[in-house]
Amino acid sequence: MEDVCYTTLDTRDADEHAAGLSAWDQRYEQISAGRFDGHVEDLHVGPVQIFVETASRAVFQCGMPRPGTHTIGLMQPVEEGGWFCGHRLDDENMIMIASDSEFDLTAGAGMAVTGISIDTAHLAALATQLRGGEHAVFPARGPCVLSASDAVQAGLRNLVDTALSLARQQPAMLQQPAAQRMLALSLSEAMLEGFAGDRREASVRPSAAARRRILNAARDYMRAHADEPISVPDLCQATCASRRALQYAFEEILRLSPVTYLRMMRLNHVRGELLAHCEDTVGDIAARWGFWHLSRFAADYRQHFGELPSVTRARGAARLVSLAH
Repeated sequence: MEDVCYTTLDTRDADEHAAGLSAWDQRYEQISAGRFDGHVEDLHVGPVQIFVETASRAVFQCGMPRPGTHTIGLMQPVEEGGWFCGHRLDDENMIMIASDSEFDLTAGAGMAVTGISIDTAHLAALATQLRGGEHAVFPARGPCVLSASDAVQAGLRNLVDTALSLARQQPAMLQQPAAQRMLALSLSEAMLEGFAGDRREASVRPSAAARRRILNAARDYMRAHADEPISVPDLCQATCASRRALQYAFEEILRLSPVTYLRMMRLNHVRGELLAHCEDTVGDIAARWGFWHLSRFAADYRQHFGELPSVTRARGAARLVSLAH
C-alpha cells in the first residue's frame, strides 16, 4: 500500500474549490449570488480516494475524474435540487463517473457530495476474485445514475465517515498496512454492490437530453466568444435551437436565463484573473470580458461574489505571496 495522504481545505472561490480535489481536472462556476464558502476533505489510501465537499452557493461543474478510476458520488439533496448529465437530482441519488468520460453537474447551494474513487484495475481484479469473470460487470462507458438500495448507500456513507474520522482523529491507524488493506477492500466491495443495481444511463428523457445538448452547445459558444458581443440570436444560431428552447434549457438546468448566465460566466472569468494577480488593471480585465461600465461592473461583481474586485485582487496577491514562501 502507498502512504496515506489526507488534506482539508476551506475555500472562498469556486476555482479554488475545484482545485481542492486532487488529481481531478475540473472547472467550477459560481451561479448563485453571495459569498462563497466551501469545504473539501480528501483522503487517499492506496487505490482508493474518498472525499466530501460542500459549497454554500450553487455551482456548475464539469470536467474529468481521476484517471484510471470509477467513482461513485452520493448526493445529499437540497430544496432546489440539481442536475447530473441530464438527470434531475431531487432525492438522495448515487451517481457514477468513469474516467473515460467528461461529466457535468449542477449542484444547488448547500448540496453535499460524498465521493469514492477507486482504481478500475483494482476493482476489476477484486470483482473477478470474488464473483468470477462472468460477474465482473462494470457500468457502461460514460456517467450514469445508479439505483442502489438505501442500505447500500448508507453503508458507503458510513465507511467514508469512519475513514475520515480516523484521518482526523487517529491518523496513525491509517498508516498500518492491515488497516489500509481492509479499508480498500471494504470500500471496493461496497462499490461493487452499488454497481449491481439498476442503471439509468439510458433513461434520460428525450426533452432533458435535448436541453442538455442545447446548454452545452451554448456554453461552448460563449466560452469561445466570451470577449465578443453575444446576442440571443447568436446563441440560437450556434445551437440550432429556437429562442424558447434555449430559454427552457438554461432555466431548467441552471435556473438562469442565457443572458444572466453569460454575465455570470464573464464575472467568473474576471474573478479568476484577479485571483491570479494579472498585471493588468481591474478596469482592463473587466473590459477584456465585456464590462465597459466600470461602476455597474463593480456593483454586479459585489452582488455576485459578496466583495469588491479590489478585495479579490488583494486576496489573490496575498495567496501568491504565501505560496512563494
